[in-house]
Amino acid sequence: MITECPSCKKTISVVKTGVSVCPKCGAVVHIGDPLKDEESRVVKTPAQLKSEAAGVKSSEKDEDLKEKSGFFEKLQEMAHNEEVHEKKQPRKYTGLFKGTPWDNWRTIGFGEAFYRTTVEIFKRPSGFFKDMKYAVRPGLIPIYGLIAAFLTTLFQTYWILRIFQSLYPDFQTFSKAMEGLAATGFAVLGNEERLKLVFNAMYPDAPALFFQLLISPFMSIVITAFILHLGSVLLGAKTRLNHFYRMSGFIMITGVFSIVPVLGNLAGFVWRSVFVFKGSKVLNNFTNAKAYGVTAFYVVMQIIFSAMGIL
Repeated sequence: MITECPSCKKTISVVKTGVSVCPKCGAVVHIGDPLKDEESRVVKTPAQLKSEAAGVKSSEKDEDLKEKSGFFEKLQEMAHNEEVHEKKQPRKYTGLFKGTPWDNWRTIGFGEAFYRTTVEIFKRPSGFFKDMKYAVRPGLIPIYGLIAAFLTTLFQTYWILRIFQSLYPDFQTFSKAMEGLAATGFAVLGNEERLKLVFNAMYPDAPALFFQLLISPFMSIVITAFILHLGSVLLGAKTRLNHFYRMSGFIMITGVFSIVPVLGNLAGFVWRSVFVFKGSKVLNNFTNAKAYGVTAFYVVMQIIFSAMGIL
């Protein structure tokens, strides 16, 4: 990285933070880590080094002279050893740049990161989204979100197919039930060909079901991210789309409520709307009024897409 020698103000290039020797003035300096708000400082000035090197008395023994003459070599070796030690230690980001527990899953472990991420997003959503926004090395769509979206799709698909197939074991039963609804004004339900398409969709074969479970989680995250981004932009936000990809992925954890049919879907939708409010406020630096606006936009679009069978 590029920094400045605190002794002679020369711009120097160093591989990592830590103890180094300025190539111009020869001062021994400690390069601070900007992510930790550490300032660079002088360990030994050139004058101090010269004084220590010249402070050897003429009456000293030859072995003492050799020890003093090797001062710079030992100092450089010490700096090298410290640099090697720092390089072996995994960097731990703290404060504003620490990110979410999931951003540090390589350090704390997959299971621990998944558990702590789930706890934090429910316990302190505003703080969680703030940590997410200022993560040092954020990804695009977190694997956490894909896992949560997959579980959501799995639970919802299971209950929809189970309830439908228990009510309508054959096409005749389904068609007869729809005839009653068609009489109330839903003419589309009186079309036998369309009814067959709906009925066949509720009795999918293995490849079709596998494809749905594989593609739907990813598509739900992407579409939700675009909805949140569009709603935020309409209200004046300039937040980048990749933040909404991450936010959309994390809020998919509310889909686990779908393990309970009907009521679970409703509970998950309510919790997700709360997370949309909290997250849009933090990511966009919005007031409560604008955050409510984004949430309302999301709810309306979610209902529309759900009615179309997309979400």
